[in-house]
Amino acid sequence: MKTTAMATSPFVPERRSGLLRRLRNNERFARLEITAAAAAIVVVLRAVRLTVRLESRNAEALERCWREGQPVLMTFWHGRSLMLPFFYRGRGACIMNSAHRDGEIVTRALERFGISSTRGSSTRGGVAGLRGLLRAQRRGLDLALIPDGPRGPAGVAKAGAVELAMLTNAPIFPLAVGCSSPMRLPTWDRMMLPRPFSRAVLYVGDPLRADRQPAGGESGESGAQRRERLRAELERRLRAACVAADRAAGAPAIEET
Repeated sequence: MKTTAMATSPFVPERRSGLLRRLRNNERFARLEITAAAAAIVVVLRAVRLTVRLESRNAEALERCWREGQPVLMTFWHGRSLMLPFFYRGRGACIMNSAHRDGEIVTRALERFGISSTRGSSTRGGVAGLRGLLRAQRRGLDLALIPDGPRGPAGVAKAGAVELAMLTNAPIFPLAVGCSSPMRLPTWDRMMLPRPFSRAVLYVGDPLRADRQPAGGESGESGAQRRERLRAELERRLRAACVAADRAAGAPAIEET
């Protein structure tokens, strides 16, 4: 009995994946894919926003900075970032996104909410990204950074936020969103989304100051020791903000690990 090579060949999946790679390497197709993905994110977020009740807790210090035009550095875990554009009430913000395809999708989606982006990450283009944030602050924008982005590990803070705070003298505000009925996506960061007709609560942790160390080093710490202490403290405060946000939303606390 005759069989066709197409039905039995082990190379069919490879051919299909090869076609997908060629399409993604096509500049026009890649632009269309990015545009479509960004538009889909915006549609989903706006649809969710229409049915979700928003609240904030412990936000007085952050809101005072916004009213007075003082610079701030907002930080939050990657897995709890999707709803944050709906809570923002400042004069304009700039966030550092990764330079690869996913970062471009997020950049275009955030533009629809009035949030600009600079490109870079802890693994690629980090120095350029920090420079972009410094330029944004000089233009009067608030700054935002995801300490465990872009690829994790989830719930582990990298040192970039502390370095940026030392350069800008801006207080670091640890933020977390909790949901009364959360959905966690099967991604590396277990991205959180609120279910329709639920409640989302933004909890603002106490600001962390990471100004440049005074001349003379009165504390006895080296620069590296101080950076590590502040990094660990930011990580602790972000974890505590998650617990407080979940509790305020009436949901079980979810550890970001």
